[in-house]
Amino acid sequence: MKYCPKCGNRLTTNDKYCDKCGTDVSNVTTSQLENVQRVQTNNVETKNSKLRRNCLIIVACVVMLTAAGVVFFTLQSENMNNSLPFISRKEKTDHAAARIGYTPNKKMSSKDTAGFTIAYAHMNFPDDSDWAQAYDKCQMGELDISSYPEYNFGDYDVKAPQGGAVYVVTPDLGYVVSDVNNPSDAQITYINSKKGAEKPVYFHTLAKKVAHSPHKNEVRSLGKKVEVVTKKTTPKKSDSELNSKTKSRDKLSWDDAKEKQLADFMDDFGDKMDQDYDEYNGDDALETNAGQKYPDIFEDTDFKLTDDNKVINIGWDPELKKDDDYHVVSIFNYDGDSDELHITYLFCIHDNQPVVLVDQTTNGDDVSVKETENADLKNGFAKIVNGDDSDNAD
Repeated sequence: MKYCPKCGNRLTTNDKYCDKCGTDVSNVTTSQLENVQRVQTNNVETKNSKLRRNCLIIVACVVMLTAAGVVFFTLQSENMNNSLPFISRKEKTDHAAARIGYTPNKKMSSKDTAGFTIAYAHMNFPDDSDWAQAYDKCQMGELDISSYPEYNFGDYDVKAPQGGAVYVVTPDLGYVVSDVNNPSDAQITYINSKKGAEKPVYFHTLAKKVAHSPHKNEVRSLGKKVEVVTKKTTPKKSDSELNSKTKSRDKLSWDDAKEKQLADFMDDFGDKMDQDYDEYNGDDALETNAGQKYPDIFEDTDFKLTDDNKVINIGWDPELKKDDDYHVVSIFNYDGDSDELHITYLFCIHDNQPVVLVDQTTNGDDVSVKETENADLKNGFAKIVNGDDSDNAD
């Protein structure tokens, strides 16, 4: 595993460019990281050795003083030690919230809690496209969350404990807060209709991790943009099924006008990243520095997701009529200055959702792809697919 030296984005061993900031990372190696870790380990071992030696000296001194009849630990000192202040979960949460800019000791609202919860989900489930899309919608101010006493997420019937609530982010995603009146002491349980319930996490632990992450500057903004509405009654199952059917009828589409919008967006994106992208025009094959020829390669080569190494069903299908899981509607490629270096973006529709896959494979029989970490790219493509006429380059 290696990381971008400029922005810290997690990379795979095949990545030659950071698709988050565009930095050339072809010279960054895992061995460099291992050397750093080895030096850190040696430093820790040296410190531990010094610590053990100091402890032995202290123990020897105590034994000597005790033999001389000096009594150090009196009843009074024991009482003083027992009276040391206990740091509660609320105080831990307040400390974490204060780092982000919240007023200490002020009760957190359901919107505040949602900001922390959405940010943590984005951190903790980096490979879950559903949570990634929920995070993006929240950033754009398009996420509405409803709370219920209980809710049906697909095959999972979720009921909140007494004093808690089930928060529905989408019909397939949600989270349970065990105590809505005291979120600092509550447990948060994430729900996914495909996976069920995750292991509960205390809110103070969640808040601390967010407060020490790069997302700490986004939490307040997320909390302000999200809408949280409390529902007193549980929705009928027939209503949920109706919403699901309505959603399935609202199929995404692709056409020449959207392709033109994407081409204009990629011109601006390339300028920002200092990269010149070529577009597959539908006629001549788009060949990368590594020798891959798109879209012919879809028929001849296995494509695997980097995270789980599973083969995916992917193909060129701008009309969205084939039986593929990933319908590729547009392809853009940038070739680097060195042999085989390239970054190829595959703009896809997957499960009726816009997804941008990135390929930086330089060798091997298979093509390894992953979802892009670049928020501008994801948001821009999503706006174009969904027919948003606003300026996609912003």
